[in-house]
Amino acid sequence: MEISIEQQIFDLVKKSNKILVVLPENLSADALGSGLALRRFLLKLEKDVSIVSGGPAPDFLKFLPEVGSLTSEIGAAKSLVVAVNTSQKKIAEISYQTKADKVEIYLKSEGEVFTPEDLNFRTEKFPVDLIITLEAKSLADLGRVYDKQPDVFFETPKINIDHQAGNEYFGSINLVDLAASSVAEMLAELFQKFEQQLIDEDSATCLLAGIIFKTQSFQHAKTTPRAFLKASELVAFGGRQQEVIKNLYRTKSLSLLKLWGRALARMKVNEALGFVYSVLNSGDFEKAESGEADILPALRELNESVSGSRLVGLIAEPIAGQAELWVAAQEALPKDKILKLLGQSAEVVGHQANNYWVARLKPSGVSLEELESRLVEIAENILR
Repeated sequence: MEISIEQQIFDLVKKSNKILVVLPENLSADALGSGLALRRFLLKLEKDVSIVSGGPAPDFLKFLPEVGSLTSEIGAAKSLVVAVNTSQKKIAEISYQTKADKVEIYLKSEGEVFTPEDLNFRTEKFPVDLIITLEAKSLADLGRVYDKQPDVFFETPKINIDHQAGNEYFGSINLVDLAASSVAEMLAELFQKFEQQLIDEDSATCLLAGIIFKTQSFQHAKTTPRAFLKASELVAFGGRQQEVIKNLYRTKSLSLLKLWGRALARMKVNEALGFVYSVLNSGDFEKAESGEADILPALRELNESVSGSRLVGLIAEPIAGQAELWVAAQEALPKDKILKLLGQSAEVVGHQANNYWVARLKPSGVSLEELESRLVEIAENILR
């Protein structure tokens, strides 16, 4: 009888002690909420759990329980093991001496002197039994965490849990559900099948944040009945729905609201291309009593204010003479091509609801008008 993917996951988790939960470098509420909930769940199974991402937790997600447990490093690298054959010669003393460019290790035996034939060298296996990745289409999505220690990911069994089209099925076990609204929805179902009684108020709140974020508070067209059902079950488990909604949608400063209003007033729409953008100059920031920290939230509000857009841009000048270009692009659009067209210093800085990734360009000595022209050219190149 064929074993289901869910049962394979349960079996591998049961026999693993030290588990590493790895999230994408560009964190969304779904990835972070799901990761924190999974960490709590595994701790209740008495597992040694670490949660890591190459990127920081966004400020608007700092309300999530135990968000401080997120780290940016896997931990210590593997060690070189020097094995000494003591079947015939017993060790009397071990010492070492540090010199300018090397360390010398001294082994003294109780009788006959040790020879090179008595020594064996090997690299210690990295002390992780299992890696679980969440909302990562590929190992490359893990960013610096993967780049720094790729061997760990090749030597360790991996469970890949995702709901995105284009997943590369890089895990030893791959749970990829394209019909799910979010990874949080998938984990809620897994938890209920495995050990439902281990779902507490905090883990339910984290999962609820992921579902609400990905479904845009259940207003997105792709919101499924299953998403509604899992959300209601999480509320029954004690998930704090109002706390999630307050932090994801209602906590907006007056300066952000003013800046958003100015962005809406200057919004330009190309319905044929599914392209929307706005331009904010230094005067707008001054009048809104706003700054650079409000640019990403303003882009998010602009993105959520228009439906059906494939590319949303915001050209901003928080300080006179320092213009920036921000774009939110649907996941289906070619990321590498857009980044190349933006310019050499362009970088992906995060994700937003409805499967948009966000990139930023902070050039030197480029005017708002030049950035606007560049953005329009990119949209026509990519969207036509």
